[in-house]
Amino acid sequence: MVRVRFAPSPTGPIHIGGVRTALYNYLFKLNKKGRFVLRIEDTDRSRRVDGAEKYIYDVLDYYKIKVDEGPREGGGFGPYRQSERKEIYDKHIKLLLDKGCAYYCYASKDELIKAREDKGFSYNSKTRMMFKNSISLKEEESLLLKKKNKYVVRLKVEAGVDLNVTDLLRGTIKVNSDNLEDKILMKEDGLPTYHFANVVDDHLMRITTVIRGEEWLPSLPTHKLIYESFGWKMPETIHLPLILNPSGLGKLSKRDAFKNNYSIFPIGWEKLGGLKEAGFLAEAQLAYISQLGSSFNHDEVEFDVDKMSKKFKLSALQRGGARFDYEKAKSINQKILSKKDSSLLISENPKVFERLIKVTGNNAFAVVDSIKTRVSLLTDFQKELNPFVQDPNEYDMGAIKNILKSVGFNDLNILGENIQLSKTNSIKENIYKDSQTKGVNFGKLMQFLRISLVGDLSGPDVFFIIKIVGKDVTLKRLNSLLEKIQKQ
Repeated sequence: MVRVRFAPSPTGPIHIGGVRTALYNYLFKLNKKGRFVLRIEDTDRSRRVDGAEKYIYDVLDYYKIKVDEGPREGGGFGPYRQSERKEIYDKHIKLLLDKGCAYYCYASKDELIKAREDKGFSYNSKTRMMFKNSISLKEEESLLLKKKNKYVVRLKVEAGVDLNVTDLLRGTIKVNSDNLEDKILMKEDGLPTYHFANVVDDHLMRITTVIRGEEWLPSLPTHKLIYESFGWKMPETIHLPLILNPSGLGKLSKRDAFKNNYSIFPIGWEKLGGLKEAGFLAEAQLAYISQLGSSFNHDEVEFDVDKMSKKFKLSALQRGGARFDYEKAKSINQKILSKKDSSLLISENPKVFERLIKVTGNNAFAVVDSIKTRVSLLTDFQKELNPFVQDPNEYDMGAIKNILKSVGFNDLNILGENIQLSKTNSIKENIYKDSQTKGVNFGKLMQFLRISLVGDLSGPDVFFIIKIVGKDVTLKRLNSLLEKIQKQ
């Protein structure tokens, strides 16, 4: 059975790069009818952030990515927080030490900092004998230093070995072990490094396929050596391409997002708004994120993860970086909004439409039907819905001034007279006839009527607004604007 894992660190809010990793793992799991494991990699105590693990779950729940095994769900291969697996790591580091595949290193941080002043320095098979460790020292000396608990445990990399490691996306990577460091496996605080913990956990949790970001690709040879040291089979790996910022000139980052006023978080985190708060639907986010670094969901875009999973294939993944295009994401969101059933849209977003329902009742569905093709984001609804729920707060006086260059103030009475005397469905026709008879510019009359209802020259169809709000409200708004002009 295929078993995949999403293994974030709770060091803050995950952004869409993390979401893509979770999504691709989940789609692969669905496609292969496997299991999706959530593992929290929280061994770096100094970087742990309160609330970050809850945020990870909130994001997965928001996208309806269902975890089969994890800290909340439990499972047969737990614990699923690395901070709760210390005994497991202690047992397995001892195995490597006993086999001679790892060793104690007593070098101080100051010693290593000084050594690294030489830019070509690497702590490896060629340089390890320069430092105090359980290989360079006699057994008695090593034991004495070990008792002080001031040591790390390093992987012992044999010199001069040609390594071939295979990534399903990148192909075979060839490395000579002389170019690899003796990586730290266990830190001075007794907790494992990522390199050690992820290998032990992936093996014990029976992970068959590792899908993660390309930042871990350089570590793949080291991970293979750890697997081989234990005598374990290494899972298949896929290292996803970077997501680039909108300019395409650098990695997507929180700093660039803040600077250029766009969000890279799926949902809000503390005082920071996410894509949800910006007005993106969850399914639109996933549909766009699915396209970042792959081609499987481009032609006929699927928005449902179950349907997406049937199209998902590893061969569609790309090696090159994928540029985050905020406008393209908005375009996908607009497409979903325009096609979504209005009753479903209202029920899923009650806060957005609460006032509309209160004011217009059952007409709310017709209003949303009319407007949803005009908006790109949920947040756009507020401005578009205003004419149906409130009188204008301000008017485009510049546009009114231009209208009055073509239409006399008294000619504007054509509007009120015909609205009052006509049935709703014949108001437009009667205004037109009256304007033609009196030689008044019909187009300018319509512009004035729109401004009286909306406040400016944009917005929904004027006569649809009149149909929803009614003649009394329409006349009240028209007369309010006329009185305002008279007072000036």
